[in-house]
Amino acid sequence: MEFRVLGLVDAQVAGRTLDLGPAKQRLIVAILALEANRPVPAERLVELSWPAGAPRSARNAVQVRISRLRSLLAAHDAARYGVELATQSGAYQLRLDPARVDAHRFAVLVAQAREAAGDEQKVALLNHALSLWRGPALTGVIDDAVREQVCRGLEEGRISALEELFDAELRLGQHRELIDRLAAAVQEHPFREQLVAALMLALHRSGRTVDALRTYRRTRQRLLDEYGLEPSIRLRALEMEILRDNVAPLTDGSSALAPVWLGRRPGHGGPGGRRGWSGTGGPG
Repeated sequence: MEFRVLGLVDAQVAGRTLDLGPAKQRLIVAILALEANRPVPAERLVELSWPAGAPRSARNAVQVRISRLRSLLAAHDAARYGVELATQSGAYQLRLDPARVDAHRFAVLVAQAREAAGDEQKVALLNHALSLWRGPALTGVIDDAVREQVCRGLEEGRISALEELFDAELRLGQHRELIDRLAAAVQEHPFREQLVAALMLALHRSGRTVDALRTYRRTRQRLLDEYGLEPSIRLRALEMEILRDNVAPLTDGSSALAPVWLGRRPGHGGPGGRRGWSGTGGPG
Protein backbone atom coordinates (compact mmCIF):
# COMPACT_ATOMS: atom_id res chain seq x y z
CA MET A 1 0.00 0.00 0.00
CA GLU A 2 1.42 3.35 -1.09
CA PHE A 3 0.18 6.92 -0.84
CA ARG A 4 0.97 9.49 -3.52
CA VAL A 5 0.72 13.26 -3.08
CA LEU A 6 3.26 14.49 -5.66
CA GLY A 7 0.60 15.04 -8.30
CA LEU A 8 -2.91 13.63 -8.08
CA VAL A 9 -3.59 12.39 -4.55
CA ASP A 10 -4.25 8.67 -4.51
CA ALA A 11 -3.32 5.36 -2.91
CA GLN A 12 -2.26 2.13 -4.55
CA VAL A 13 -2.42 -1.48 -3.47
CA ALA A 14 -0.78 -4.18 -5.58
CA GLY A 15 -0.73 -1.87 -8.58
CA ARG A 16 -4.42 -0.94 -8.25
CA THR A 17 -5.49 2.64 -7.56
CA LEU A 18 -7.92 3.08 -4.68
CA ASP A 19 -10.87 5.46 -4.84
CA LEU A 20 -10.18 7.71 -1.86
CA GLY A 21 -13.43 9.62 -2.28
CA PRO A 22 -14.17 13.32 -2.90
CA ALA A 23 -11.61 16.11 -2.86
CA LYS A 24 -11.89 17.07 0.81
CA GLN A 25 -11.50 13.43 1.83
CA ARG A 26 -8.42 13.07 -0.37
CA LEU A 27 -7.04 16.27 1.14
CA ILE A 28 -7.25 14.67 4.58
CA VAL A 29 -5.32 11.67 3.27
CA ALA A 30 -2.68 13.96 1.77
CA ILE A 31 -2.17 15.98 4.96
CA LEU A 32 -1.98 12.88 7.14
CA ALA A 33 0.44 11.24 4.69
CA LEU A 34 2.71 14.29 4.69
CA GLU A 35 2.62 14.23 8.48
CA ALA A 36 3.18 10.47 8.62
CA ASN A 37 3.33 9.20 12.22
CA ARG A 38 2.61 12.66 13.62
CA PRO A 39 -0.79 13.68 15.05
CA VAL A 40 -2.71 16.32 13.10
CA PRO A 41 -5.34 18.19 15.16
CA ALA A 42 -8.89 18.01 13.84
CA GLU A 43 -8.95 21.83 13.86
CA ARG A 44 -6.05 21.85 11.39
CA LEU A 45 -7.94 19.58 9.00
CA VAL A 46 -11.00 21.82 9.31
CA GLU A 47 -8.92 24.93 8.61
CA LEU A 48 -7.34 23.45 5.48
CA SER A 49 -10.60 21.97 4.20
CA TRP A 50 -12.56 25.24 4.53
CA PRO A 51 -10.01 28.09 4.22
CA ALA A 52 -12.70 30.70 3.59
CA GLY A 53 -14.53 29.79 6.80
CA ALA A 54 -15.78 26.47 8.12
CA PRO A 55 -19.47 25.66 8.61
CA ARG A 56 -20.69 24.65 12.06
CA SER A 57 -20.83 21.05 10.87
CA ALA A 58 -17.17 21.02 9.73
CA ARG A 59 -15.71 19.01 12.59
CA ASN A 60 -18.43 16.39 12.27
CA ALA A 61 -17.78 16.27 8.52
CA VAL A 62 -14.10 15.58 9.18
CA GLN A 63 -15.04 12.77 11.57
CA VAL A 64 -17.31 11.24 8.92
CA ARG A 65 -14.52 11.35 6.35
CA ILE A 66 -12.06 9.79 8.77
CA SER A 67 -14.57 7.00 9.43
CA ARG A 68 -14.97 6.39 5.70
CA LEU A 69 -11.21 6.29 5.23
CA ARG A 70 -10.86 3.77 8.04
CA SER A 71 -13.46 1.57 6.37
CA LEU A 72 -11.65 1.88 3.04
CA LEU A 73 -8.30 0.96 4.58
CA ALA A 74 -9.83 -2.00 6.42
CA ALA A 75 -11.47 -3.22 3.21
CA HIS A 76 -8.03 -3.33 1.57
CA ASP A 77 -6.32 -5.02 4.53
CA ALA A 78 -4.22 -1.98 5.48
CA ALA A 79 -3.01 -3.65 8.67
CA ARG A 80 -1.21 -6.20 6.53
CA TYR A 81 0.94 -3.36 5.20
CA GLY A 82 1.47 -1.79 8.62
CA VAL A 83 -0.90 1.10 7.88
CA GLU A 84 -3.25 2.41 10.58
CA LEU A 85 -5.42 5.53 10.84
CA ALA A 86 -5.44 6.32 14.56
CA THR A 87 -7.24 8.87 16.74
CA GLN A 88 -5.71 10.39 19.84
CA SER A 89 -6.73 13.41 21.91
CA GLY A 90 -8.68 15.19 19.21
CA ALA A 91 -6.08 14.52 16.55
CA TYR A 92 -5.62 11.99 13.75
CA GLN A 93 -2.47 10.11 12.82
CA LEU A 94 -1.58 7.97 9.82
CA ARG A 95 0.81 5.35 11.16
CA LEU A 96 2.96 3.69 8.52
CA ASP A 97 6.47 3.32 7.18
CA PRO A 98 7.19 6.79 5.67
CA ALA A 99 8.63 5.02 2.63
CA ARG A 100 5.02 4.25 1.68
CA VAL A 101 4.53 7.98 0.92
CA ASP A 102 6.09 9.34 -2.28
CA ALA A 103 6.96 12.72 -0.71
CA HIS A 104 9.01 11.01 2.00
CA ARG A 105 10.74 8.75 -0.53
CA PHE A 106 11.58 11.87 -2.54
CA ALA A 107 13.20 13.51 0.50
CA VAL A 108 15.27 10.40 1.25
CA LEU A 109 16.49 10.08 -2.35
CA VAL A 110 17.53 13.75 -2.46
CA ALA A 111 19.41 13.35 0.83
CA GLN A 112 21.18 10.28 -0.57
CA ALA A 113 22.08 12.20 -3.72
CA ARG A 114 23.74 14.90 -1.61
CA GLU A 115 25.93 12.23 -0.04
CA ALA A 116 26.70 10.48 -3.33
CA ALA A 117 30.32 9.61 -4.07
CA GLY A 118 30.24 10.99 -7.62
CA ASP A 119 28.10 12.90 -10.06
CA GLU A 120 26.96 9.82 -12.01
CA GLN A 121 25.41 8.40 -8.85
CA LYS A 122 24.05 11.82 -7.88
CA VAL A 123 22.35 12.18 -11.28
CA ALA A 124 20.79 8.71 -11.04
CA LEU A 125 19.40 9.38 -7.55
CA LEU A 126 18.05 12.83 -8.42
CA ASN A 127 16.42 11.54 -11.59
CA HIS A 128 14.77 8.78 -9.55
CA ALA A 129 13.58 11.34 -6.98
CA LEU A 130 12.18 13.71 -9.59
CA SER A 131 10.43 10.87 -11.43
CA LEU A 132 8.13 10.54 -8.40
CA TRP A 133 6.53 13.85 -9.34
CA ARG A 134 3.49 13.39 -11.59
CA GLY A 135 2.38 17.03 -11.53
CA PRO A 136 1.94 19.83 -8.96
CA ALA A 137 1.71 18.53 -5.40
CA LEU A 138 -1.78 17.76 -4.09
CA THR A 139 -3.38 18.28 -7.50
CA GLY A 140 -7.16 18.42 -7.40
CA VAL A 141 -7.63 18.59 -3.63
CA ILE A 142 -6.34 21.93 -2.40
CA ASP A 143 -7.81 25.41 -2.56
CA ASP A 144 -5.61 28.09 -4.13
CA ALA A 145 -5.89 30.09 -0.91
CA VAL A 146 -3.88 27.47 0.99
CA ARG A 147 -1.72 26.06 -1.81
CA GLU A 148 1.27 28.23 -0.92
CA GLN A 149 0.93 27.40 2.75
CA VAL A 150 0.83 23.64 2.26
CA CYS A 151 2.76 23.05 -0.97
CA ARG A 152 5.45 25.72 -1.02
CA GLY A 153 7.99 23.54 0.74
CA LEU A 154 7.20 20.57 -1.47
CA GLU A 155 7.65 22.62 -4.63
CA GLU A 156 10.81 24.26 -3.28
CA GLY A 157 12.23 20.80 -2.66
CA ARG A 158 11.47 19.77 -6.23
CA ILE A 159 13.03 22.87 -7.78
CA SER A 160 16.12 22.62 -5.56
CA ALA A 161 16.57 18.98 -6.60
CA LEU A 162 16.25 20.02 -10.24
CA GLU A 163 18.90 22.69 -9.74
CA GLU A 164 21.25 20.16 -8.15
CA LEU A 165 20.61 17.73 -11.02
CA PHE A 166 21.50 20.37 -13.61
CA ASP A 167 24.68 21.27 -11.72
CA ALA A 168 25.78 17.62 -11.64
CA GLU A 169 25.03 17.18 -15.34
CA LEU A 170 26.99 20.33 -16.16
CA ARG A 171 29.95 18.94 -14.21
CA LEU A 172 29.67 15.81 -16.36
CA GLY A 173 30.02 17.98 -19.48
CA GLN A 174 26.46 17.56 -20.75
CA HIS A 175 26.14 21.20 -21.81
CA ARG A 176 24.53 20.81 -25.22
CA GLU A 177 22.15 18.09 -24.04
CA LEU A 178 20.88 20.32 -21.22
CA ILE A 179 20.03 23.49 -23.13
CA ASP A 180 16.42 22.66 -24.02
CA ARG A 181 15.59 21.36 -20.55
CA LEU A 182 17.23 24.34 -18.88
CA ALA A 183 15.44 26.78 -21.17
CA ALA A 184 12.11 25.18 -20.26
CA ALA A 185 12.97 25.32 -16.55
CA VAL A 186 13.92 29.01 -16.77
CA GLN A 187 10.71 29.77 -18.64
CA GLU A 188 8.74 28.12 -15.83
CA HIS A 189 10.83 29.70 -13.03
CA PRO A 190 12.29 32.91 -14.49
CA PHE A 191 13.42 34.27 -11.11
CA ARG A 192 15.43 31.23 -10.00
CA GLU A 193 18.95 32.56 -10.31
CA GLN A 194 20.46 29.07 -10.08
CA LEU A 195 18.57 27.98 -13.20
CA VAL A 196 19.44 31.16 -15.10
CA ALA A 197 23.14 30.69 -14.27
CA ALA A 198 23.07 27.05 -15.37
CA LEU A 199 21.45 27.97 -18.69
CA MET A 200 24.02 30.72 -19.26
CA LEU A 201 26.85 28.27 -18.61
CA ALA A 202 25.36 25.58 -20.84
CA LEU A 203 24.93 28.05 -23.71
CA HIS A 204 28.39 29.58 -23.32
CA ARG A 205 30.13 26.20 -23.17
CA SER A 206 28.20 25.07 -26.23
CA GLY A 207 29.61 27.97 -28.25
CA ARG A 208 26.46 30.09 -27.91
CA THR A 209 27.90 32.98 -25.92
CA VAL A 210 25.59 35.53 -27.56
CA ASP A 211 22.57 33.52 -26.40
CA ALA A 212 24.06 33.20 -22.91
CA LEU A 213 24.42 36.99 -22.64
CA ARG A 214 20.94 37.47 -24.09
CA THR A 215 19.59 35.19 -21.35
CA TYR A 216 21.23 37.41 -18.73
CA ARG A 217 19.87 40.61 -20.28
CA ARG A 218 16.37 39.17 -20.52
CA THR A 219 16.47 38.11 -16.88
CA ARG A 220 17.78 41.50 -15.79
CA GLN A 221 15.08 43.36 -17.70
CA ARG A 222 12.33 41.13 -16.34
CA LEU A 223 13.64 41.64 -12.82
CA LEU A 224 13.75 45.40 -13.26
CA ASP A 225 10.28 45.52 -14.79
CA GLU A 226 8.64 43.35 -12.16
CA TYR A 227 10.55 44.18 -8.98
CA GLY A 228 12.69 47.22 -9.67
CA LEU A 229 15.78 45.20 -8.70
CA GLU A 230 19.11 44.37 -10.30
CA PRO A 231 20.35 40.77 -10.50
CA SER A 232 22.54 39.61 -7.64
CA ILE A 233 26.25 40.29 -7.56
CA ARG A 234 26.92 36.62 -8.33
CA LEU A 235 24.87 36.60 -11.51
CA ARG A 236 26.40 39.88 -12.65
CA ALA A 237 29.84 38.41 -11.99
CA LEU A 238 28.98 35.38 -14.12
CA GLU A 239 28.01 37.69 -16.98
CA MET A 240 31.40 39.41 -16.74
CA GLU A 241 33.23 36.06 -16.68
CA ILE A 242 31.38 35.01 -19.83
CA LEU A 243 32.20 38.33 -21.54
CA ARG A 244 35.87 37.75 -20.71
CA ASP A 245 35.65 34.06 -21.63
CA ASN A 246 37.05 33.36 -18.19
CA VAL A 247 34.45 31.02 -16.69
CA ALA A 248 36.00 28.66 -14.17
CA PRO A 249 35.12 24.98 -14.64
CA LEU A 250 32.70 23.41 -12.22
CA THR A 251 34.42 21.04 -9.83
CA ASP A 252 33.04 18.13 -7.87
CA GLY A 253 30.39 19.41 -5.48
CA SER A 254 30.37 22.97 -6.87
CA SER A 255 27.31 24.60 -8.39
CA ALA A 256 26.65 27.04 -11.20
CA LEU A 257 25.55 29.54 -8.58
CA ALA A 258 24.29 29.16 -5.01
CA PRO A 259 20.47 28.73 -5.07
CA VAL A 260 18.72 32.02 -4.34
CA TRP A 261 15.52 33.83 -5.31
CA LEU A 262 15.98 37.05 -7.26
CA GLY A 263 12.82 38.78 -6.18
CA ARG A 264 9.65 38.51 -4.17
CA ARG A 265 6.12 39.30 -5.13
CA PRO A 266 3.73 39.14 -2.17
CA GLY A 267 2.28 35.66 -1.95
CA HIS A 268 4.62 34.18 -4.56
CA GLY A 269 7.71 33.20 -2.60
CA GLY A 270 11.00 35.06 -2.73
CA PRO A 271 14.05 35.83 -0.66
CA GLY A 272 13.98 34.13 2.67
CA GLY A 273 11.47 31.56 1.48
CA ARG A 274 11.66 28.52 3.72
CA ARG A 275 13.45 25.46 2.56
CA GLY A 276 11.99 22.07 3.28
CA TRP A 277 8.34 21.37 3.92
CA SER A 278 6.12 24.29 4.74
CA GLY A 279 2.63 24.59 6.10
CA THR A 280 1.94 21.17 7.51
CA GLY A 281 5.41 20.11 8.54
CA GLY A 282 5.84 17.15 6.20
CA PRO A 283 8.98 15.22 5.36
CA GLY A 284 12.12 16.50 6.96
